[in-house]
Amino acid sequence: MQVFNKSMAKKSLVHTWYIYPILVAISSILWIWGFSAFHQPTKHQRLTLFFATEIKDSSFLQSIKNDHYDREKLREVEAFFSLPDVPGYETKLQLYLTDSDFLVLDDKTLEKYQLVAHQIFVPFDEETKNNYLFPENTYFSYDSKDYGVLIKKKGEESYFSSYMTFDETRDYYLALSVSSTNLGKMLNKNNEYYDNALTFMHYLVEKSL
Repeated sequence: MQVFNKSMAKKSLVHTWYIYPILVAISSILWIWGFSAFHQPTKHQRLTLFFATEIKDSSFLQSIKNDHYDREKLREVEAFFSLPDVPGYETKLQLYLTDSDFLVLDDKTLEKYQLVAHQIFVPFDEETKNNYLFPENTYFSYDSKDYGVLIKKKGEESYFSSYMTFDETRDYYLALSVSSTNLGKMLNKNNEYYDNALTFMHYLVEKSL
């Protein structure tokens, strides 16, 4: 019986040998996928930004991340963009109005949404202005609330002109999204530690002055 078993095992191995490399490959893929999934940035280690411009060079965003943040504090910055007058702008905008940390929008877009601004943007309170912004900043205001901070004035060169294409007939403001989980305690006092969107805003606005 033992001889029979060995013989059968050898015959089986001859006909099924290819299964073992496949199993090894599948196991390796699953291990790599699991490792990658486990080490993905958390929602607090990732920023999602939308620009109503054309970004020609996003290196300025990576420079801010690399120069001012530890890796475990902020691991990923995603920037999406679309010029306001190109097809598909409204579709993209609708997506990132509900899935971003902040948006850089032109004045015409903000005016279009000002009636519902309180539903999609977080107004700048005095504490946020004092801690993250600058006395010389100007704001897009509606109904006695400030919903955007100016980062690019129409017809004027700025730090960002080398990296983005703007419509020079419009002002551009940075607005904070209610969908962000990185606004510190602006939306939730228990979220005070997670302020990456606010600090990143600070560095962007600083460059615009």
